[in-house]
Order: sequence, then C-alpha cells, then structure tokens
Amino acid sequence: MFYGCTGLTTAPELPATTLASSCYSSMFNGCTGLTTAPELPATTLASNCYSSMFNGCSKLNYIKALFTTTPSTSYTNSWVNGVSSTGTFVKSSEATWDLTGVNGIPEGWTVETINPDEGQESEE
Repeated sequence: MFYGCTGLTTAPELPATTLASSCYSSMFNGCTGLTTAPELPATTLASNCYSSMFNGCSKLNYIKALFTTTPSTSYTNSWVNGVSSTGTFVKSSEATWDLTGVNGIPEGWTVETINPDEGQESEE
C-alpha cells in the first residue's frame, strides 16, 4: 500500500486484531522517512502477515507489537531488516518469545513490555 513511499513520516492506524495471510506484507517497505510504526494490536499472527513490513525503513526507531505468536520466517520474514540501529520495541507481557534480528526484535533496540489489560510499559 505504501511501498517505497519515502515521504511518509507518520503511519496510519492499523486497528486489526485478527489478521489474514499476507495482509500487511511489505506495506511500509522502503518508507525511509517513517520513524514510528503504527501500533500492531493483533495478538496472533497469520502466515506472512508482517513479512517485509518495515524492510528498509532506515529511520524507524519505535514499534509497539502486541503479538504473542513467536516471530519467524513464516510470519515476520525480514520485517525489520534495515531499520534504525537503535530504538524501542514494546511487546506484550504475555509474549514469551525473545527472538532478535530481522525476523524479531531489531538488534540493539531497548525492549519494553506492556500489560495489554493495563496499558503500562516497563523496561526489560
């Protein structure tokens, strides 16, 4: 939808709590002006739903993703490849995964957890 939109600095709201296969795949790929990802409230991932979603978003330094499904090439393949080297990743306190790298939490980012019922963040 916004693939390669280098002038995009603010992402639209993505309120979906139920995802379909490939629904947001490559949506912001190459959006080099984007600094903050839209909140991703879905707790369960679908096949390729976030694949390459933020690939090449070199200024992106904040993601709040509440999914509890363990990220992998099946869901989040290269979704944060090429994002900023520092930033903040907010995840649900119910998420038991801690995968880092291009398919998970970007390397070098601070991780905060949030209780989805209370909306309070705490640093890990």
